[in-house]
This record gives sequence, structure tokens and C-alpha cells, in this order.
Amino acid sequence: MNRLLSTAAALLAFALPQMLAAQTYPNKPIRVVIPYPAGGSGDVVGRTIGTKLTEAWGQQIVIDNKPGAGGNIATELVAKSAPDGYTLLLGSDIQMGINPHIYKALPYNPDRDFAFVVQAAFIEFVLSVHPSIPANNLTELIAHLKAHPGKYSYGSSGYGSTHHLSMELLKSMAGIDVVHVPYKGSGQILPDLISGQVQISYTGIAQTMPHVRSGKLKAIAVGSAKRLDATPGVPAIAETLPGFEANGSWDYFAPAGTPREIVMRLNAEINRILQMSDIRELFISQGLIIIGGTPERLAERMKSDYVKWGKVVKAIGLKVE
Repeated sequence: MNRLLSTAAALLAFALPQMLAAQTYPNKPIRVVIPYPAGGSGDVVGRTIGTKLTEAWGQQIVIDNKPGAGGNIATELVAKSAPDGYTLLLGSDIQMGINPHIYKALPYNPDRDFAFVVQAAFIEFVLSVHPSIPANNLTELIAHLKAHPGKYSYGSSGYGSTHHLSMELLKSMAGIDVVHVPYKGSGQILPDLISGQVQISYTGIAQTMPHVRSGKLKAIAVGSAKRLDATPGVPAIAETLPGFEANGSWDYFAPAGTPREIVMRLNAEINRILQMSDIRELFISQGLIIIGGTPERLAERMKSDYVKWGKVVKAIGLKVE
């Protein structure tokens, strides 16, 4: 009996601080690490939701942009942070679903090192071309590219990026040969696309559509499962190539071991924010599709992305040392 009592007391002594911490959470600023430079869609998601969290909780949300190594630097930092809910990762499917396939020595384990919090939004992409390409829809584009194998090139934001693998998936499904030109970031692709240095891109809707509306580019199709309000009149790639869907995601993660009560408080508050009308309008204008849902839903998405992109990585033999 004494042994049972002492064991129970030890368990209570271990659990009590976590319970108290969860009850008072948050009582200091929260750091949200984004594995990309400032100014991208991750900033739109992180800063917009962060402002609403500050209004609700009275604590500052500090956005910390830490780019580098495909997002591995920021992701490792969060993985090794204290599991107390005060350091979060606003990461993407690249860190969790793609990098494990292409980096020989990944400094974190997506399954072991993180607590899944919530899916915030998908970032949707549009397939666009330089006006010199004589195609106005995907069927015409595929036919033209098949007639001129290897003549045209597409830009991506780097090896292993969503842009890169999405285009490789498209090439595989369409049976086309297009040359890959990697850039150091998505911001460098569009100027070269407009000038004709590359002729094809699969880039974010918010960045690309202004150039389409000005006549500098032609929008061929979007990579979402169905047509989007943000791109009226632009069909989905899946209408021509059934089953195609390639988007990015912005998702919140906490270090493994973060108390479930804190994870669920974050989940509930972010879900509440995502349902606000002003948030929905802003996200739609940026080509972002609000998701939300449970931590388990995010976990399932990461598992499916891991399998999906793993097949693409294997097919093209991509590895980064």
C-alpha cells in the first residue's frame, strides 16, 4: 500500500505542474517560427492569426522568420524547444512530407518530435505560361509541349520545393518533357517568366494573378481539386488530368510533449479565428483556402503528403546531401 501511495504521489507531483501550466496558458508571449523569409504567404497566415490571438489572449505573438535548408533550421529549432506551448512552428508540407525523403540526415523526426496542432490553410497555385506559348488551356498546352519535347523550361523555388515536385507530378501525369530551372525563392521566378527566360511556372495565386490580369502571363489552370473563387474562369488541372491536386499547406506544430490541454486550447482558438468573416475574405484574396479541424486531421494530411510526395521524389531520384 505504501508503495502504491508513493507511486501515486510521484505521478501527481509530475502531472501537477503541467496541469497548472495548462490552466494559466498563455501568461507570456508566444513565439511562432516560420521557416521562410518575411513577406510570403506564411507571413499572411502567421501575422493575421497572431494579431487575433493577441486580441483574444492579451499576449504578444512574436513572428520569427528563420529561412534556410528547406526549412530544416527553423523546424529543428522548434523540435528542440521546451514543450510548453510558447514556441510553435508554422510550417508546411515541405518540412513534414517532402524533406524526410530528400535529406540524408534530417535533424528532426516529423512523427516523433512534434505535437500536431491544427491545419490553418492551403496555399493554392496556378499553372501559368508566357504569352509566347500558343496555348490557352491545358489540353492545348500538353499537345504543344509534346510536339516540342525539351524546348521549354519551368521555374521553381528550388529543388524539393512544392513548385518543383508539383511540376514533376504534372509532367508525369501529362507525359511531357519540360526542363527544370531552380531558383532560390519564388519571388525570382515571375520576373523571369514575364521576360520569357523561363516559359512556365506553377506559383502562388496571389503573386501570379496580377500579371495575368495585366496580360503579361496566361493562366492555364489551378492545382486545386476544383475551381477557385480567387481565379474566376480558370479551370482546375484535375478537369483534364483526373486526380491531380498539388497545393501547399500552412500548419501549426508544437514540440512533442506539449500538454494536450495546451494543444487543444491553441487548436480551439485558431479554429475560432479561421471562421471570422474578415479572415476568410483576406485569405481568399491571397489564394489561401481555410482548413481548420482537429490535430488528428493534420496528422492524417501529413501522412498522406509523406506517401504522395515520396512517390514523386523516388520517381525523379531527388536527393540533397
